[in-house]
Amino acid sequence: MATLKLWRTSVMTRFSVLVFSAVLSVCLAGQELVITHAPSYVSFQQQADQLHTSEVPKVLAHTLGLKTESDLGWKGMVQGSLFKRPKANVLMTIVTHPDQPLPLKKLAKFPVNDDVAFPDVEGVMNSLQGMFLEQSPLMLDLHADNNMFDLKTEEQLFRKLPNSIRKLSDRLLDSDSIIHKLSSGSLNMTVNSDLSLMSEMQMIADVMKTMSENPKLVKNKTPDLFSFTIYGLRNVADKHGPKSEQAKDATKMVSDFVDHVTDHFKSLYKDNVVVEVLSAAPEKGHVRKVRSLMATTPAPSKPTSNNLNLADDYSQEYPAIFNIVLWLMLVLAIAVYAIVYGMWYMDPGVDSIIYRMTSQRLKKD
Repeated sequence: MATLKLWRTSVMTRFSVLVFSAVLSVCLAGQELVITHAPSYVSFQQQADQLHTSEVPKVLAHTLGLKTESDLGWKGMVQGSLFKRPKANVLMTIVTHPDQPLPLKKLAKFPVNDDVAFPDVEGVMNSLQGMFLEQSPLMLDLHADNNMFDLKTEEQLFRKLPNSIRKLSDRLLDSDSIIHKLSSGSLNMTVNSDLSLMSEMQMIADVMKTMSENPKLVKNKTPDLFSFTIYGLRNVADKHGPKSEQAKDATKMVSDFVDHVTDHFKSLYKDNVVVEVLSAAPEKGHVRKVRSLMATTPAPSKPTSNNLNLADDYSQEYPAIFNIVLWLMLVLAIAVYAIVYGMWYMDPGVDSIIYRMTSQRLKKD
């Protein structure tokens, strides 16, 4: 009997370990949205429901005060001030291996259900561009496309940057390159996967350098939006293995680079910026769908309830109209109070010109 009990205990222990390992691997394989920085007036709830990848653009729009086609059902973000919005939002999408977790310094972290491979930020950029069309908000969408970099922006200064891995390989040899600021460990520039990762980080670093050298870019009155995608970390894991020394060094380098990007944008926008990192682990064969920022999006099919010709609850001009009406009412109320107060305490014999003219005419008569 004792032997049977020991055998049952051993079987249950092994089964528990297998279940725990399976749950842990599932948790590591999932995507997650990490908030590395947010202003004090923007808070996040740690016990929020799971977020979908397709809803990430709505989170970006919500932080910038933009209207979305549908409401955001996710309650993870709490907007603290109705009259204050972040000056910029930075989204970094990092493609990882399912067995390659990315440790990051976080303000908040939320699990993400990968209903789509990558978030589509084009709609947010089109909405931002439509709202501030005459003021030209600073928008940038950067990702690698084979050996070239696809840089979507209207700012001509960024178009002068090297846009190929071959050009960036020469840039990495400069004294101010990213490999001289961060430890690359066992990564080797002669290996294509390692070079692609370092080139992607160098391209982002050059974008930040251009912004630092041209501070007028961030001094406009419109909110800015940046989206960076890094595929190289997954390439390193596929080339050397997710448990290899190169994969560990690449993970450490990317984690340090995220801290560097966060600190840079915090300094550039004086802490008035939200920085998110989406760690994505899509299946092989999933590619990112991109279009031009100027492309027109087809009008969504309207549901039957809209045939009632009902107005939206809130329009894009709601914040401006609300402020105009509020402050105009306050000014008018103060003006009316001052006029009534002055008339109530007026001395007819001294202050009124009507009584003065009347009294002079009576004396002449």
